[in-house]
Amino acid sequence: MALFSLLIALLLERTHSFGTRWQFEYWFERAITKITRTLEPTALLFQLIVLILPAGITYFLLQWCSQLLYGLLSLILWVVVAVVSISCFNARQRYKHYLLSVCHGDTQASYLIAAQLAEVKTLDVSDPTALGAQVGRQLVWINYRYYCATALMMVIGGPVAVIFYVTVRSYDLLVRRDIMPRVGLIDTLLFLIDWLPARLVALGYVIVGNFSHAISLWLSLVIKIKLPAQQLIGDVAMIAEQVTAQSREQSVSKEQSVSKEQSASREQSTSSGVEASSERKVCMVSTCRLVALAKQNLILLVSVVALLTIIGLLA
Repeated sequence: MALFSLLIALLLERTHSFGTRWQFEYWFERAITKITRTLEPTALLFQLIVLILPAGITYFLLQWCSQLLYGLLSLILWVVVAVVSISCFNARQRYKHYLLSVCHGDTQASYLIAAQLAEVKTLDVSDPTALGAQVGRQLVWINYRYYCATALMMVIGGPVAVIFYVTVRSYDLLVRRDIMPRVGLIDTLLFLIDWLPARLVALGYVIVGNFSHAISLWLSLVIKIKLPAQQLIGDVAMIAEQVTAQSREQSVSKEQSVSKEQSASREQSTSSGVEASSERKVCMVSTCRLVALAKQNLILLVSVVALLTIIGLLA
């Protein structure tokens, strides 16, 4: 059930453009705004209600519809839970706007959208190349939180575990947006929940990326118990993204030949335009590579889940 519903959800998410109403964060923020009218956000009762209520409702819905229509309603509920959990419409839109701003040479807009992706007010990055790498790291983290972690939670505990994880994730996002106050309980839960999945996903980056470079870093970081999941995944993904020297030389030679052809066909272009084009290209290289690597890692994760399901280790 977990593999089938996950595959359907990924297929729907890739082929359809779901809006914000298909995001769990949208409904969670509306619900939590109403609860704050009666309970103090820093109160323990408020935190328990906010964290347990969505998972509890999901559990009772599963029990109620498990015997209806030969389990068809239960399957639909699994798929719906998976879709609303992996849906990241806002992040997708921001990434598209970032690419457009880079292609148009609007550096100020690129920095602004990059900060929105990272859920911060400003980014401490001055170099366009470093900006591209920073955006790539953030997209890798988004890929983990919305896709990889959701897939692992679906396999581990079904829709109830997924909704609980997404609830904690959504609360953390509201804290980053200064909508909710930061509480130690949420930080501790996120750290505990992400501890093992983050290390497994980071190992996936080692496998699909530059294994010889990344394996030593992964081995040195995986034993650090208190290392944040975002830093672990970001550091390993950055090393795994690095290409070999020979591949880099081939890429540079291809870029030089393409630039010569473009300069021959655009003799009337100004030197400033050429420099801006080069800057845009450098800014997007690491970002695109990290995005491609994140997609490969997700494919690897789904393939492993499918294999374990086929041989009977997963239900």
